[in-house]
Amino acid sequence: MPVTQGTMIKSFVSAIDFLDQRDIDPNIYDQSRDKAFTDIMKMVNRYKPATMFNYHNFVNNDVYEVGTISSVSTTGLAQITFTINTASTFPRVGDLIMTSNTNNIGKQARIQTVSFGSGTATLTVRSVGGNSAAFFATVGDSVAFSSNAFAEKSDAPTNRRYGLTKYYNLIQIFREVDEVSDIQKVAKIEVNVGGDYHILPYQTVQKYIKLQGDISVQMLAGVQSSTLFNDSNPFLADPSSGLPIQTTGGLDWYVTTYGISDQAAVLGTFGFTELDEIIDNFIANKAPTDQMVFMGSKAYRVISKFLKNLASSGVTSVRLMIDGKTLDFEVEHLSYGGYEFDFVHVPIFDHPQLFSTSLRADVNGSLYFVPKDQVDTVDNGRQPRMQIRHTPTPFMGNAANKSANGIMTEWRTGALAEIPTSSTMQLHTDWETGQGLECLAVKHFQKYRIV
Repeated sequence: MPVTQGTMIKSFVSAIDFLDQRDIDPNIYDQSRDKAFTDIMKMVNRYKPATMFNYHNFVNNDVYEVGTISSVSTTGLAQITFTINTASTFPRVGDLIMTSNTNNIGKQARIQTVSFGSGTATLTVRSVGGNSAAFFATVGDSVAFSSNAFAEKSDAPTNRRYGLTKYYNLIQIFREVDEVSDIQKVAKIEVNVGGDYHILPYQTVQKYIKLQGDISVQMLAGVQSSTLFNDSNPFLADPSSGLPIQTTGGLDWYVTTYGISDQAAVLGTFGFTELDEIIDNFIANKAPTDQMVFMGSKAYRVISKFLKNLASSGVTSVRLMIDGKTLDFEVEHLSYGGYEFDFVHVPIFDHPQLFSTSLRADVNGSLYFVPKDQVDTVDNGRQPRMQIRHTPTPFMGNAANKSANGIMTEWRTGALAEIPTSSTMQLHTDWETGQGLECLAVKHFQKYRIV
């Protein structure tokens, strides 16, 4: 020891334990880097109030149908008869048809008679080219009802009824909580958040990051529950209260349920074959030609290798623009085949505890195509393709113990709250929000797995 009773050895003074100081950086560095998908949605103002806890949208049905020939009565004549498979009464007398049969290139025929069976329609058609232009039919041929033609003083064609397709999704209630005791609240810690050396600000930031992450994960990969809040005998229920719980379907659920879902023939590869297939999928569904492509790093690396080998004229580096707003996202832009693609890296897809290849390989290794435009309504209105719906907070206004931004509410209880609510010496903080994802005209969205 450098010190004994009544004696001090000065050469050891600098090593005295109680004079040692610790070199502590008071900042807390963000090692977890848990960035949220909701950040993108906020930047482009893709939040829309919902008046109920389930919300619906309707899309119009296609005005054209394609039939498949299932049997042939006569073929190779100016007038032939064949049967097509159909789930509707779409074919009608007066329709002009074209078929995929190579012998019918440059030919049309008019439907002269139609009779319907169970899931079938038998058509007698006559070539518009007369006896010199025979019409052919083979089982498996596709038939397009492309136009119509009528005689002078004709009667009206058979009325068609076009239906609507309804889509709906659910609002999910998200909650988070924090508690700090009287001792914890006042005890100083060695690190700070915003200059405050107490534990409360740090816990608040961490809890908020976690809550935003929970919402983001559900918006990307959540599955819609079969249980609704108004179910009398709910399958998914709170074990204590027995009350129903509903969950919202995310982007992956929307696309795999209602949109285009495909993958490369050989995972780990991406080239013109896969790009052509993606575009062909869009053409088959009459999708817009300007698309955002969301993905994680693993899929992006495969894409980048392909893009780096292309001529520079087809690939550019641009700022992501959505609804006329330029975001602080540097993205690679590809122009090909009349289509425009902005490849957007979304960090949460790389999250090792959420979307790793061992947890959700299909999400981690997929490209998610979302049209950049707004979808038109039939009465000339417009709505964003993808937005987050939220119900109003049940807490009205702000108060001493409560604050709300219309989407999320925070309230504080306990003896340490601004206005004490109990004699328990703690500050209890709650966060609550009701949110759900809405995607419109989902047949134009595509999930394409490449890894």
